[in-house]
Amino acid sequence: MTDMTPIADDTAATLTFGLLRDAYLDLAQTLLRIEQGSARDLLQAIEKRAALRLSALEDEIFTDPLEQTALAMAASPVLAVLREAQAA
Repeated sequence: MTDMTPIADDTAATLTFGLLRDAYLDLAQTLLRIEQGSARDLLQAIEKRAALRLSALEDEIFTDPLEQTALAMAASPVLAVLREAQAA
């Protein structure tokens, strides 16, 4: 993938995110139908772990304010999917 053009990279990322988003939401809905309480606990734990990971990245790797802004922008749609799964 390293020799792909930036447009192809963006397209691949968009496609991947869309597919994984749909799969995660389908999985969340299935788990919620099977056992709502345990599923909600699991989904909340996943969201918390993602937030902790983003915080660690910000503290350890993305220390420049511009990098932190880019990380926040990238994380926003991911966190939105995690919240959407819990609302299902």
